[in-house]
Parts: sequence; C-alpha cells; structure tokens
Amino acid sequence: MNRIFYPVLAALLACAACGKQTAPAPAQQPAAPPPAAAETPATAPAAPAQPARESDGESVDAGGSTTTPVAAAVEASTPAPPSGDLGRWKQGTNFTAYPVAQPVSTPPGTVEVIEGFWYGCAHCYALEPRVEAWDKSKPDWVTLRRLPVIWNEVTREDARLFITIESLGLVDTLHGEVFRAIHANGKPFTVVRGGRVDPAATEKAARAFLMSQGVSAEDFAKHYRSFSTENRLRQAENLSRRYMLDHTPMVVVQGKYLTDASMAGGQDELFELVNDLAAREREAS
Repeated sequence: MNRIFYPVLAALLACAACGKQTAPAPAQQPAAPPPAAAETPATAPAAPAQPARESDGESVDAGGSTTTPVAAAVEASTPAPPSGDLGRWKQGTNFTAYPVAQPVSTPPGTVEVIEGFWYGCAHCYALEPRVEAWDKSKPDWVTLRRLPVIWNEVTREDARLFITIESLGLVDTLHGEVFRAIHANGKPFTVVRGGRVDPAATEKAARAFLMSQGVSAEDFAKHYRSFSTENRLRQAENLSRRYMLDHTPMVVVQGKYLTDASMAGGQDELFELVNDLAAREREAS
C-alpha cells in the first residue's frame, strides 16, 4: 500500500485538521508519538468566539486540567446540572454541560456514552486500549457508541472505513487493527493526490486491507459506498457539529456532558468521570 501520500497529506492535515498543534499530522507517523496536542479541525464547530489561548490541547500526562474552547463557549449559557454529588468533578473544568441536551439512541434506564474519534488521531490510538478495557468492564446499562468525526474530506473517508467495518459487524476485531496499520505501521488508507482525496485509490486501499482480514470483495462492495453508508456519513458530520467536537478524542455522556482526558486530568480520570456522570444520569432517570 505504498502511495503518493505523505508529503501532500501532511500539508493537508496540518491545515485542515490540526489547527492547535505544530507537529505533522499524526496520520503520517510510522509509530504513535507521545501525547502532545489533541487533533483539531481548522474550523471548529460553530460556537461563540473566544480569546486565543496559548495552549488548549489534550495532554494525558498533565497533572492539572485544561478548560477547552467548548467549555468556554457554553459556560455562560449552561444550565445547572441535575442534583447529585459529583465529588471532585466540577462543571466547566472537568466537563461541560450542553445548553440543550441531545437525543440519545438508547432505551430508558440505560446511559449512552459516545467517543468522538478520528483514525488519523494519535491520541485516539493511544486511548483505544483504555476504551476497549473500559467497554468490557462497564455496567451493562451503559452503551458505548463510537462516532467518527467528520471535519473535511480526509476525515470523511476515514469515517467511511469505520462505518463499513461497523456494518460488517467487525468493530471488535478490526477497529484496533486500522489504528495499528496507520500509526504503528505507517500505512494510512486515505490517499491524497494534488491536494485532494483520490476516492478510487482510497477505496482500493480499504478493499485490500479488509480482504486481507477475511472480508470478501462482494461484502466490501455491498457496504463501502451503499446508500446506508452515505446516510450514516451525513449523520456523523451533523453529530460532529451538534456535539461540538472540535478535537479528538472527546467523550459525550447521555447527550448532556462533554469531556476529554485533559479536562478530566488524565486517561484514568477520564473513565472515572464518565462512570460517575453515567451513574448520576441513571439515578436521575
């Protein structure tokens, strides 16, 4: 899968999806780099303008917490959270509440947790083992939903690959493999030529990968550019805006609360916070 990719995609992603970092886009790294700044689109989802900050990225090793632009954007209009003691967690610092709660797709008595991710995000790759472990240990009344963010044509094609894998029922076996192919093996799937995504070459790379994992060419063709996949891509793009996912990875709890590892204070703290927010939501239901 050697393609004309690295020089052009590095320039594209640096402008289109990494507005808050100066290092090359993580999708081009042959191995996962140490956590630095979270991946961000060039144009964040619509929100009130905020003064420029010297540093706003996620650092999973940082001892303190950082208020993201999303928290600052909604702080003035955020309603008081439901009753219930969250102990050390503070709204506006460790998490932010949406002014209007978003609909969830889970039945009453359950809590939906959404992870906003991008395959090209080094922090998502670093967090994925924690997400997998948490998914196996979480209560059965909590549902994990992975949402591929869409900011531009590169993230759209990466999202297409995830949706294809999900439609095939192979997330458990192949989701992590895609991350490893990109970040550990330096083999991204979205091909860029002349500053634009090459759809045919990108589809060829995705097909070759999935067929190497046991997916038939017929099953691949059935899902990769289907009407259902196109519809789900539109939904993912809409949800990326509605949830105000201006970088990755970010976590949404029950359509009401938004947080990330930086706001929580680290990766371990992130899942402790998610568990506490989920527990409070269940008690309130």
